[in-house]
Amino acid sequence: MILTVVGVGPGDPELVTVGALKAISSADIVLAPCSKQDRRSVAAEIVRTHLPGLEMVQMVFPMTSDPEIRGKELHKQLYGLRNLTNGAKSVVLPVIGDSALYATGAYLFEAWRVLDSDIKLHIIPGISAHSLASARVGSFLATGEEILTVIPGTAGCRAIVKSLSAADSAAIYKPSAVKEEMKSIIEQTGPWKKIVRIDRAGLSEEKIVTGTDALTGISEYLSIMLLWR
Repeated sequence: MILTVVGVGPGDPELVTVGALKAISSADIVLAPCSKQDRRSVAAEIVRTHLPGLEMVQMVFPMTSDPEIRGKELHKQLYGLRNLTNGAKSVVLPVIGDSALYATGAYLFEAWRVLDSDIKLHIIPGISAHSLASARVGSFLATGEEILTVIPGTAGCRAIVKSLSAADSAAIYKPSAVKEEMKSIIEQTGPWKKIVRIDRAGLSEEKIVTGTDALTGISEYLSIMLLWR
């Protein structure tokens, strides 16, 4: 069986690639990722914009950094889906953004490989949140010899400061993970000529905050911080 992790872009349905739609529409099973049983799946909503009649199977990815807890939960769900997945040749997991960057598909593949060592992985990339965010504010992420650094906010303050110190521009994913320390982090690694935070980029609730205002009131999970020297 092949598990294909498909990036469907950061939220705007118009940014889904032709390749992504082909893979989804031809799959035996399409999973709808969400963080809780009763939560909406943003990725599934994007897919259904193009394929409204598509049947999808919910897959819950627990919001935890503990790999043991996450693995047990995914194994439990995969066991529950055995009757459905037995005999299937292709399973697709659509994910927000770029499937090769901080994608939940990596966790699913690792969990599934424990149960089926023969499972194969296929990745179809999508437009990243930082690419859309930079386009929204009309700025190139990096040019010439400039160094662009992509950092997960969950890496912690020390790692973020170290990474930013060597960067000409940067994209910080999940800045809410260090919301209390963000102002200090930016001051330590500055000066920065331009600071932008975009919440829920590409979705109807999109919000753009610029300058030092972007360093406060950080609460949205689907958020990204962009910095330029």
